[in-house]
Amino acid sequence: MMLPRSLLILKLAALLTVIFFTVFYLWETNAPNLGQPLKWDCYSTTIPSFDQEKYVDTKIFIGIFTTKEKLSRRKLIRETYLQHKPDNIEYKFVMVATKIPSELQQEMDQYHDILTLNMTQENMNEGKTYEYFKTMSQRTEDKIDFVLKADDDSYLHLDRIEYDLSHTNRNMSYWGYLVGDTFMGGLCYGLSFDLVQWVAKAPIPRKYKEGHEDSQVQKWFRWSNIDDQVKYEVRNCRIHDYIDSGSFYSKEIDLDNTMIVHYLKDDEHFINTHETLSATY
Repeated sequence: MMLPRSLLILKLAALLTVIFFTVFYLWETNAPNLGQPLKWDCYSTTIPSFDQEKYVDTKIFIGIFTTKEKLSRRKLIRETYLQHKPDNIEYKFVMVATKIPSELQQEMDQYHDILTLNMTQENMNEGKTYEYFKTMSQRTEDKIDFVLKADDDSYLHLDRIEYDLSHTNRNMSYWGYLVGDTFMGGLCYGLSFDLVQWVAKAPIPRKYKEGHEDSQVQKWFRWSNIDDQVKYEVRNCRIHDYIDSGSFYSKEIDLDNTMIVHYLKDDEHFINTHETLSATY
């Protein structure tokens, strides 16, 4: 028995509605919050001028996201900007390694600077950031004020990061380069430790840990209705891509202000950046 034409149309409309909302849900939970990009060097929250009496010793942890096969890049980072690491900054190379090859084990035994996450596979957008913040929230050996996540193709001027964060509010702070007036770009961003603890305990981050890793963080705040409580510490004037990267965010290094240079895929570009900024330490 054939269904009436009107009933078939209703069923088809219902099916299309379900498909539409399913696709919209998947997009909303996994797509980046691109928004309207701002000019890379035009907007930063004001950093106070140095005042020794107001200077606060700040404990900073930086997780440098990498993969187990990038041994040569880790070696380069150890030989460049990590040589200028202030005492109150701690770092680890963060990776997923369900099986530890002998070469990686030797590296771990030699440097003791690798943090492996409890995940089944290495994928930046499948919960690595969530697992990193969750792991850091459980740290009890000493106090941390800020937890940063950085890419291994970013050059970090650690003295300037230390100075900057020592003048940054330690409560509910979300620090980095603001992309499209929504989220902090994944090249290097940070959370005050209270927000790290919130990420580990709140239900929304746990439920929606997969997605574009940097924009997902801001979605956690927004979907949990705490975004208006989060302090956006914007540093767009001091964070940029390498000048020859050809990206929208590339600019020349400013010897007085550049704090982070991103998109250093090529070792030669990484070394050139180090040589340029070394004179400023």
